[in-house]
Amino acid sequence: MVWYEKAGASLLLRVAGVGTLAIAYFAGAALRSRAGTVALNSDPVAYLLAATTFLCASFGSILTVLGKHIFDKVEVSRRWSRADRD
Repeated sequence: MVWYEKAGASLLLRVAGVGTLAIAYFAGAALRSRAGTVALNSDPVAYLLAATTFLCASFGSILTVLGKHIFDKVEVSRRWSRADRD
């Protein structure tokens, strides 16, 4: 049995998603406060905060909404599969 098929895995993944969303919130708040004090055109910390906000918000929402269903297998069309898998 794979770890994500166990009883509390979905809850654990959703809690991790909420935690990742919290990181995104705090990174966005830091970016917002930094925008009022520093010009953001050539500030590498601002770019890092923006990337952190975007990636954590995206990944956090996926984990929160889907939970263990992110591991579901999907059928790929024969057109998009490898040629050696006939």
